[in-house]
Amino acid sequence: MNSKISENKLVSPFFMFFLIHGTQTGISVLKFQGNIIKGAEQDAWVSVLIVGLSLHLLFYMMLYVLKQSTAGDILSFHKDIFGKVVGGALNIILAYYFSVAGLGVLYSYIDSLQIWVFDGIASWEYAILLCSLIYYLVSGGFRVITGVAFWGVIIPSFLLLSLFYIVGFLEVTYVLPLFSHSLKDYILSASESVPLFIGFETALVFFPFIKNGKKAGKWGHVALLFTTLLYTAVTLITFMFFSQGKLQHLTWPTLTMIKIIQFPFLERFEFIFIFTWLLVIMPVICIYLWSAIRSVKLTFPKIKPTYILIFFLAVYLFTNSFLIDMYYTQLLSKIIKYNGIAFLFGYIPLLFIISFIRNFINKQKNS
Repeated sequence: MNSKISENKLVSPFFMFFLIHGTQTGISVLKFQGNIIKGAEQDAWVSVLIVGLSLHLLFYMMLYVLKQSTAGDILSFHKDIFGKVVGGALNIILAYYFSVAGLGVLYSYIDSLQIWVFDGIASWEYAILLCSLIYYLVSGGFRVITGVAFWGVIIPSFLLLSLFYIVGFLEVTYVLPLFSHSLKDYILSASESVPLFIGFETALVFFPFIKNGKKAGKWGHVALLFTTLLYTAVTLITFMFFSQGKLQHLTWPTLTMIKIIQFPFLERFEFIFIFTWLLVIMPVICIYLWSAIRSVKLTFPKIKPTYILIFFLAVYLFTNSFLIDMYYTQLLSKIIKYNGIAFLFGYIPLLFIISFIRNFINKQKNS
C-alpha cells in the first residue's frame, strides 16, 4: 500500500489513534447538546452511543475498500472503479466535502471567540490570523499535521479533569425516566449527533501514509471507541446539569457549564478552555484541508498544492469576513450535517458493496 510514498513521509501505526480522535473532537463538542435533545430529549445520550458504536462497522467497510484499491486510498479506488473522468469528478466532490467540513470548524470557532472572549474584534481579523497559522501547518506536510494532532489530543485532555468539579452540581432525576421515547425520536437525535463524529473518514485519504495498515486498523477502532465514550459521558453530564427546558435555549452548553468553575487565582476558567481548544480544532481543520488538497492534486497533477491551499484559505477568509449573518451560520451547519449523513451512512456502504462485488467476481474468475 505504501510503495509509492517515501519512508520519511510515513508515520507509525499508533498515530492513527490521534489522527482519528483528533479529527472527531472539534468545535461541536462545545455546542451539540442543544441540538440532540430535539428528538429523544433526556434519552438522547442513547442515540449518541448508538451512532458512535455504528462507526466501527463503517470503519471496517472503509478498511475493506482501501484494501481493494491500488494505492490504498479512496482516490485511486475511484479511478479504478469509475475510470479517470468519473473517478476524478468524485475526487473533486470529495475535496468539496472535506473543505466545507474544515470551513465549518473554523467558522464556529471564530464565532465562539467573538461571543465569549473578544466581541469587539471583527471576524476577518480572526480569520487572517488563523488562516496564516493553518497555511504554515498544512504546508509543512502530513507529518507536521500528525504532530499537531498528537499534542491536540494530549494537552487538552487535561481539561477533562474539570468535569470532576461539576459532579457536585449534577441532578440524576434530570435524565429520568429512561428509554421513554419512540424509535422516531431516537433517530432524530441520532441524525443531530452525526456532526459530532465526522472526521474519521479522512482516513480514506491519509491511510497510505500510515506504516503497517493492519496494525493501524486496531488503533482506529480504539480511537472511535474512546470518542464515543467521551461524547456519551459529556452528554450525560450536561443532561444532569441542565434541565431540558433550559438546555433548549443554550447555544454553547459545554462552555456555559464550564463557566461555574472558579479558582482564587482565575475567575474566568472558560477563557482558558476556549484558548486551549485552539489546539483541538487546528488538527481538525488541517487534516480536512490536507485531504481536500490531496484529492485535487491527484486529480490534476499539474496544479501545485500550494496554489490549491491558497485557494481554499481565500474561500475561508471570504466566508468568515462577509458571510457572517446567522442565516449563513445555520446554512453551513445544515450542509455539514446532511453531507456527513450522506457520506457516512450512504456513500461508504455503497463503496463497500461495490468493492465486495468486485472482489467476489475477481475470485470467481481466478478460480
